[in-house]
Amino acid sequence: MSTTTPAPRSGTDWVGYNLKITQHRLRQRLEAELAQVGITAPQNAVLLAVSGNPRISNADLARAAFVTPQTMQAILVNLERGGLITRSPHPEHGRVIMTELTAAGKKAVAGGAKAADAVERQLLSTLSTQEAKVLCDLLKRCAAALDD
Repeated sequence: MSTTTPAPRSGTDWVGYNLKITQHRLRQRLEAELAQVGITAPQNAVLLAVSGNPRISNADLARAAFVTPQTMQAILVNLERGGLITRSPHPEHGRVIMTELTAAGKKAVAGGAKAADAVERQLLSTLSTQEAKVLCDLLKRCAAALDD
C-alpha cells in the first residue's frame, strides 16, 4: 500500500463532493422510506438510541441524531405527543429523565430498521460484499482522520 497522500481533486472527482452527493441522496431515500413508517430520520435515530438505553441523556441523543440539544428537545416532545415514547424522572436520580419506548415506539423502531436496511441494500447494490466492506473501512478511516 502506498504511503503517499493523493492530491485533492476538483469538480466531480473531488471525494468530499461525492461523499456529500451520496449522503444527500441517502438521506432523501431514507426520509422517503421512513415517511411510510411515520417518522423522520432524526426520530428514527432517537428511537434506536432509546431502545438500547432508556437512561441515555438528551445530549447523547442529540449526538446520535446529529442535531443540537435544542432540536433534540423538540424531537422528544413530538415523539412523546405521538405516543412513541414516555418520559419520567428516574426513581433514584432526580435530574435523570428516563425515556422509554411505548408499544407504538417499538413498532416504529422495527419499521425504521427495516426501512434503513432496504436503503442500505440499495446503496450497496452495485458493490460486491468485499467492496462494501472496503468502502465501510475506508469511510471509517477517513472519519477518524478528521477527528482531531
